[in-house]
Amino acid sequence: MKHTKKIAIASLCGSLGVIFLYLGVILNVLDMTVALLASMLVLFCVMELGYGYAFAVYAIISVLALLLLPNPSPAWMFIALFGYIPITKFGLEKFLKKFAWIPKLLLFNLSFAAVIFLGGEVLGFTTENQFGISRNGIYIAFFILGNFLYIMCDILYGRLVQLYMIRFRDKIKKYLK
Repeated sequence: MKHTKKIAIASLCGSLGVIFLYLGVILNVLDMTVALLASMLVLFCVMELGYGYAFAVYAIISVLALLLLPNPSPAWMFIALFGYIPITKFGLEKFLKKFAWIPKLLLFNLSFAAVIFLGGEVLGFTTENQFGISRNGIYIAFFILGNFLYIMCDILYGRLVQLYMIRFRDKIKKYLK
C-alpha cells in the first residue's frame, strides 16, 4: 500500500475516533464505552498499517478530542486508559510472549493511578458518596474494577484480531491495496 493511502486511512480513522468520542459527550454515560470503541480504530491501524500509523492515529484522536470536545472526559479516558492498549499489547506480546501481562498491567496501573491522582488532587474531582465509604476504599474499588476491565479489554482485542484475520481481512484487504 502506498504511503498516501496509508495516511488517508489513518486520517479517516482519526476523524472517526473523534466522532466516537463526541458521541460519548452527547450520551454522557458512555465515556468508557466510546473510548474503547475509538481504541478499536487504533487496533485496526496496528493490524493493517503498522505501529507508526497506529501511534499517529492515537495522537490525532487525542489532540483533536481535547481541542474539539466540550466535555473532555471521553478524551481523557481514551488518552490515559484505552487508546494506547492496542499498540502496547501487540508490541509487548511480540517480544515477551507469555510474560507480557506483567508490563501491560504495570503500565495500565501507573496510568490509572496518574488519572486518579490528577483527577482527585490537581483537578479537584471528589469521591463523595452517600454510603459512607472512605476515599481509599473507593480508590481500591476503582483499581479492582479498572484492572478487571483492562484484562477483559485485552482478551477482547486478542479475540477481535483472530476474528478479523479469519473472517474479514480477505474481504477488506481488496479495498486496501
